[in-house]
Amino acid sequence: MAKYFDVHPDNPQPRTIGTVADSIRNGALVAYPTDSCYALGSRLGSKDGISRIRTIRDLDDRHHFTL
Repeated sequence: MAKYFDVHPDNPQPRTIGTVADSIRNGALVAYPTDSCYALGSRLGSKDGISRIRTIRDLDDRHHFTL
């Protein structure tokens, strides 16, 4: 299930940040804005997260990811 969190750039709400961090720790994928588009992310080292991103983006096993 998708959830949307609006985080204030100058005064982020600690409870919202904690909720998002807990979701990532529990295996959630996140979509976050970059300079030109949105990027997908997961917990560092999560093989399931990498597999899900590969499936969503239709990538092969040779595609490199940015840390």
